[in-house]
Amino acid sequence: MRILSRTFYLFFGFIFFAASTIYAEASVKDTSGKAFDAVFVLDTSFSMSTSDKDRISAEVIQLFMDMSEASRTRVGFVAYNDRIVASQPLTSIAVVEKKKALKQQINELKRSNYTDMGLGLLKGAEVLEAGNSDQSSQVQGRLPFLILLSDGETDFGPSSGERAKQDSDKDVTAAIAKADKNGFPIYTIGLNHDGTVNQKELEQIASQTGGASFMTSSADDLPEIFNQIFASEIRSVLVPVAGVTATGKLQEVKVKLPNSSMEEANIILLSEHPLKETQIYFNSENTRLFKSDKYSLMKISNPKQGTAVLKFKGKQGDWIKINLLGSYNLEAEAKLSHDKPIKGKPSEIEAYLATPGATTRLKDDAVYTSLKAELVVKEVESKEEQRIPMTNTNKGFRTDYTFPNSGEYVWKVMIDGPNFYRESSSNKVKITNLPPQVTGSLDLNFIKEDGAITLDLGKYIQDPNQDLITYSLPEAMGDKLPTELLGSTLTLTPKRTGQSEIAILATDSEGGTVTALFHLTIQSKYTLYKIIGAAVAVILIVGILMYLWLRPKPEFAGKLEGYFLNTASGTDIPVKSWPLTSFPGRQITLMQLFRSLDVNENLPESEYIIFEPGKNGALYVRHHTRCAVVRGKSPLPKNKKEALHFNDKLYITFEDGKTEIELRYKAVKPVTTIYTGNNTNHSA
Repeated sequence: MRILSRTFYLFFGFIFFAASTIYAEASVKDTSGKAFDAVFVLDTSFSMSTSDKDRISAEVIQLFMDMSEASRTRVGFVAYNDRIVASQPLTSIAVVEKKKALKQQINELKRSNYTDMGLGLLKGAEVLEAGNSDQSSQVQGRLPFLILLSDGETDFGPSSGERAKQDSDKDVTAAIAKADKNGFPIYTIGLNHDGTVNQKELEQIASQTGGASFMTSSADDLPEIFNQIFASEIRSVLVPVAGVTATGKLQEVKVKLPNSSMEEANIILLSEHPLKETQIYFNSENTRLFKSDKYSLMKISNPKQGTAVLKFKGKQGDWIKINLLGSYNLEAEAKLSHDKPIKGKPSEIEAYLATPGATTRLKDDAVYTSLKAELVVKEVESKEEQRIPMTNTNKGFRTDYTFPNSGEYVWKVMIDGPNFYRESSSNKVKITNLPPQVTGSLDLNFIKEDGAITLDLGKYIQDPNQDLITYSLPEAMGDKLPTELLGSTLTLTPKRTGQSEIAILATDSEGGTVTALFHLTIQSKYTLYKIIGAAVAVILIVGILMYLWLRPKPEFAGKLEGYFLNTASGTDIPVKSWPLTSFPGRQITLMQLFRSLDVNENLPESEYIIFEPGKNGALYVRHHTRCAVVRGKSPLPKNKKEALHFNDKLYITFEDGKTEIELRYKAVKPVTTIYTGNNTNHSA
């Protein structure tokens, strides 16, 4: 009975989730919540009365129908011996009456005659093919599978008509062809109670269609066999809750619902005899009860996290086993952080759970807490597979993966937990090899007298994929520049000055290459000294010129007093006083001074008598005329600059030989108001 319990639950789980878990090899997965179609091919030959006297196979199918999501499930069956005893096309179990009719048909199947397995298998394949050929099934993306149960080798008797073994074998071949064409697996179970099952044939049927084959000598092993089938297809885990011995009175068991993300919670009670009473206490608006001679099923839709109180009454002495199977309408989604990952560099891969068709991820921490995830990466060419544990972030999973080689990879994420597991779609990614790249300047300067020069080529050439680089010299440099290449170290021994070029060929581990052309300038240190000396001289000259240009310039100080001793016009000109600080600029002519105070004598040569400021109040004078210019008692030659200091006198006899002026250079007393010819006030 305990084995039967395991059979029921795991079988349901297998069927319920097969639709959304069969094969994830496509690079893009439709996660719109696919439905599934199940066809059972049942051996009803006379020998089954002995090999399955408790009709466990019928109970398993009924439990499957009770636990399935009715709106997404269709069930069909074929019963055979040496003829087709009964068949039912794929029928939706969403309609209660149809579901009851299916159960009744299976319960009423009689067992008689011989065994024509090929006949039954082909009929089952035809039922599955017909149900999936209509357009509505293709639009919904239904996922089909078939389970064959046989307790003996094909044999014929008087009731078998004209059929022979070769006819049955042809039907088996035809059924396999239909499975391959329509993409559904066939699972085979051989109930080998008398040693007559053709094990090789059953294994061949399963292996050629992507299913699995199982052998047993007792019907009591059927539950464990179904467990293995479910393990290959189901994505939910049957969780044992309790096992108790019935007292004949009302008993209580608490069932913990681990999270709030279940679409349905199925609480199954298995017993040898029917339970007399079953109750559940839980805050839910939709709870249903299904009962049979061997089981009771409590189905809760969209339950919240919490604890359900289960009360039941069984026949005294019966062993009652209670299990929980949660139905999760969740899919595993996974994505790469980069559209084009680079070989040799880490790429972040993220995975999470989401409701099919939803744009947001699941945020139920209670679900993620109990889960583990693993990244599975397979290199297509070598078929080498790696499994990398992922970090649980309580909102999903992440890890970094480095694709080691170029080529095609297939990767997916497998999420596993105590209540269910999911597998993301398989994604293909093509990794290309990037050749080495020149990353540093190849224009280099060296001093010949320094001797041998060592270059680490890794500083100038790097591989973006982190591949190992090998270096080679395509051409020898000869005596001009002897070279030696050892690994990534290039040694140069310059013999003469001048310019040279060296080509280095860099090759990565996958054959990617780049040629780095080094431009080398070899100089002598003596030449360099000359260059440095010339540069220093230029800098000094420029500095001196800048100093002369930018140094503080002296400004005019003091004043000039003019006394006209005689004029050619006979005009009596009063004493003139010119405060030089009132004149901007670095020089001033005598003509400018005359004009500033309206001295209108015709003295054109005065324009070439020039005054300039000097340091410490000095006033320099020079002229380019034929005038007689005398400083004190010393004549001032033409084009010679002479300094005047305060209280010095300058006598000038102009070229007309008549006009004479005495200029006295005096200091300006502090706080002296000076009036110029244009009536502008100046203070000193």
